[in-house]
Amino acid sequence: MNSHRTTRRDFLSKSIATGIGIAAGLRAATFGGVAKAYDSTTITATVGLTYGPDRADNAFRALQLFKNQIATAIGNKRVVIKPNFVWYGAPLACTNPAFTDGILEFLKSIGKRDVVIAESSAQGNIMQGYDAIGYLYMPKKYSVKLMDLNQEGFASVPIWKYGNSNYSGGNSPNTLQTIRVSKMLLNPNNFIISAAPLKTHNTVIATMATKCIGMGAPVIDIGDTWAQPGFRADKSSMHGPAGAPSGTGSNLTYDYQVLNDNVCRLVGVLGIRPNFALIDAYQGMEGNGPVSGTAIPTPQQVAVASQDFLAADRVGLELMGPTGGSNVKVQLNTIGGYSMPYPACLNYLWQLGVGEWDYRKIQVIGEQVANHNSYAYAANPYQTAGYEIANIRTTPREGNIVNVIDS
Repeated sequence: MNSHRTTRRDFLSKSIATGIGIAAGLRAATFGGVAKAYDSTTITATVGLTYGPDRADNAFRALQLFKNQIATAIGNKRVVIKPNFVWYGAPLACTNPAFTDGILEFLKSIGKRDVVIAESSAQGNIMQGYDAIGYLYMPKKYSVKLMDLNQEGFASVPIWKYGNSNYSGGNSPNTLQTIRVSKMLLNPNNFIISAAPLKTHNTVIATMATKCIGMGAPVIDIGDTWAQPGFRADKSSMHGPAGAPSGTGSNLTYDYQVLNDNVCRLVGVLGIRPNFALIDAYQGMEGNGPVSGTAIPTPQQVAVASQDFLAADRVGLELMGPTGGSNVKVQLNTIGGYSMPYPACLNYLWQLGVGEWDYRKIQVIGEQVANHNSYAYAANPYQTAGYEIANIRTTPREGNIVNVIDS
């Protein structure tokens, strides 16, 4: 281990300050073009992995691995830290405040003062969520504001209403519907950091940095929590009319395809993406995620960081279990005989050329994954029953294919 590394404790004790670089280009990258021969030998993404007993320090050191790149990319932009508060009544399912503290310490160390924390939880008042999870001290300690993505303006965008014709009720499965998404996550003058916990999910197998943004973007009306007439929750529309998983076997009501299609649409087609991904795998959630799962028996005490959010999620998936022994990492398709796993929405994004999903092309710096992924996360019960992976399309519903899978 490098004894000269800069840690959060070094920063706190020495008050290290660094300059901020020149602004980068627009946040949303473009993609597309014709399919090309796929080369599995060239490294195309770098992911940092840090390990230690201090959750905040792990986040700080993970960001330090990309310090110069981050400072340059931020430039004069406002930094938006997007945590995951899917339901703040379940703290394990939410981004731990210590992890966010480490991010804020890092931003302070590079002289960044224009910072906000912004979220839109699946239900309820997000300000109440900041209180429940323990974020209220942050504006007193740092130059940061706590904000509600639901209250910062919105843009209307079309998404898929159905993913599977079985749930279209006789309507065309290609029906579109309009939802509202937060303008804050669309603004190219914001530098978005997706700060997500590592956990299983009841529809797309796992929640990490990409889904933290994809499902954080649709807004909800506060009044919807109390079923007030005229108020709506556009997040629920991402799941289609069938709603959340309900029942089992022949009584199962759920369209698993549509959420995969819609996350791919928001992130891959509409460009609602993070500029930087940071995954808190200190204490992962297994089983009945994203809300009702349980903590894995022994904390992994790691953090994952990358400028390539898809590559960060691929490493996160690898942390959920070893090759050949993972309950979560199951094959969706192959390229040259090499397994390309679920979540389907993330696999789709790779096929569209939005980030790296081929583990062979990802360079991991810092800690090595093999030292921290011996435990196999218990899958969500819907995946265990085969529902999440049954009849899921192997290719994206829309967009220009760049990386071609085996036929």
